[in-house]
Amino acid sequence: MSSSEIAVLRPKRSTRFSTWHYFDLVITLAHKEVKVRYKNNVLGYLWSLANPLASALVFYFAMQVVFKSSIPNYPLFLIIGLFAWQWFNNYLIGACSVFLANGSLIKKSVFPRSVLPIALNIQDAFHFVMSLPITFCFMYFYHIPIGSSVIVGVLLLIPAQFLFLLGIGLAASSINLFFRDMERIIAIVLSMMMYLSPVLFPIEKVPAPYNHWMSFNPMTPLIEAWRGVLLKNEVQWGNIELCYIYAAIALVIGSLIYRKLSPGFAEVI
Repeated sequence: MSSSEIAVLRPKRSTRFSTWHYFDLVITLAHKEVKVRYKNNVLGYLWSLANPLASALVFYFAMQVVFKSSIPNYPLFLIIGLFAWQWFNNYLIGACSVFLANGSLIKKSVFPRSVLPIALNIQDAFHFVMSLPITFCFMYFYHIPIGSSVIVGVLLLIPAQFLFLLGIGLAASSINLFFRDMERIIAIVLSMMMYLSPVLFPIEKVPAPYNHWMSFNPMTPLIEAWRGVLLKNEVQWGNIELCYIYAAIALVIGSLIYRKLSPGFAEVI
C-alpha cells in the first residue's frame, strides 16, 4: 500500500492517533495481505489448509498406525489442535518481521504502527475461520452435533485467541526491530512448544509430575477449550476464563513494550 492510500484513509477531524480511527486502514491492509497471499494460486485458500491436513495425516500414521494410540476420533482430535496451532504459529512468525516488511510505510507515513500487527492477526484469524468448515465436516463424519455450545464456544474462543496473539505479536515485532535474533529465538521456541502443548496428545496422557507444568503453557487451556467445544460439544468455562486471563496479561505486556519502543521504529528500520 502506498503512502497516498494511507493519506486517504487518515481521519481529518482529529489530530490524536487512535487505532479505532484507522479501522478502515486495518481492514484494507488485512484484505491486501489475503489477496497477495493467494494471487495467481489456482487452489486459493485451500493452500492454507494443506499444511495442517498433511501434518495431521503424518501424525495420524505415527500415532494410530505405528504406536496404536487409543485416542477416540483421533483425526478430528488432531485437526482441532493443528488448526488452532497453525494460527498461533503463523502469526508469531509473521509478526516478528511485520514492521521490517512495512518499513517504507513507517518511514513515509504517519499512522499508528500497531495497525500492522493487528491487520496481520486479522488475516490469520480469517484463515482459521475458513478452516472451520473442514472441522465441521469431520464432526459430521464422527456424528458430533453442531449445537448451540459449538456456536457459543467459537464466538468466545476466537476473540480470546486473537487478543492473546496480538499481545505477544506487539511485543515480538517491537523487540525484533532492535534485537534481530528475536525472530530466530521465536522459531526455535515454537518448534519446541508444539510438542510441549497438547496438540498431538490429550493433557490426560501427560504423566502426573509433568502435568502441572503443562498448565503454565498458555496454549494448553486454549487447545483444550477448542477440543471441548468441537470434540465434546461442551463449553469449558474454566479454560475459557484462563484464555482471557492470558490474553489480558499478554496485551498489557505487549502494549507496554510497544509504547516504549515505537518512537524509535523509524530510526532502526
